[in-house]
Amino acid sequence: MSTQHNSEAPQQDGLTPQQKQQFHDDGFLFVRNVLPNQALQPLIDELAQFVDDGIQAAVKHGMLDPSDTYDNEPFETRLALVSNACSEPDWIWRNYFRDQKIRTAGMFTLRTAPALLDVIESLIGGEILAHPQFNFRAKMPNQDITVIPWHQDLAYLIPEEAGKTLVVNVWLPLVRATEENGCMQVIRGSHRFDLINHNFQDQTPGHTGGKGISDIELPPGDIVTAELDVGDVLLTSERVVHRGLPNRANTVRWSVDTRYSQIGLPTGRASVPGFVARSRANPAKVANSHHDWNQLFASS
Repeated sequence: MSTQHNSEAPQQDGLTPQQKQQFHDDGFLFVRNVLPNQALQPLIDELAQFVDDGIQAAVKHGMLDPSDTYDNEPFETRLALVSNACSEPDWIWRNYFRDQKIRTAGMFTLRTAPALLDVIESLIGGEILAHPQFNFRAKMPNQDITVIPWHQDLAYLIPEEAGKTLVVNVWLPLVRATEENGCMQVIRGSHRFDLINHNFQDQTPGHTGGKGISDIELPPGDIVTAELDVGDVLLTSERVVHRGLPNRANTVRWSVDTRYSQIGLPTGRASVPGFVARSRANPAKVANSHHDWNQLFASS
């Protein structure tokens, strides 16, 4: 097992030819220090407000003592501390963070960050659809139902539709991601094996992503542990085999996975709209705010 480290200067204007080749060779790529704080902070602020809303609701429902709200704790620890203090430890997470899709201003700002779209344009060109499939994740300490088994993203789409579409997944932490707090692992070169049978099914009740690949069917390849700082991203293709490790720390591993594909190609999520994040050919079609994004659902 190896851990990828990189001390490069801030990423500028997309990927180099060498980085693009590495993505196609390995099925994944680490890009360090690509996202500025202004791309991340609006979403972090929204999620922090959701934590506060959940805390106030827990107090109102008599599940949390008003003296146990941990008002001065930072983003990465507060939800874990208040959850431990609740009479039902998973109550706030279950009611406020189980639904991992939010079409907010902060999520839109992150998904359309110019530096991120420059990286995506390097791989799929300048006609970029923000794919229907995206999530934020609050992985709680020692929480079995958010441990994601080995899988390929294509297995969670409709492979018959999207099998020829390059879907680039961007996995990015909102707090430092380490092996201890449940970062990602990827198998180098596993995207070359096409779609593998996903016969493993996690039996944990309410699992958020329990379909996966059995150990006996895992392809060969180096397992790379994706420890990332805030501002770093991990790019993966729709076929590369990866998993999310368990969180054995006492902090919450907050992260986002956001996918992109070329406008006009099948997404494997035909019933759910994506939005135009960048179009060199038709810039008037680009969504300008989360209101434009939400309007796609109102009119679909």
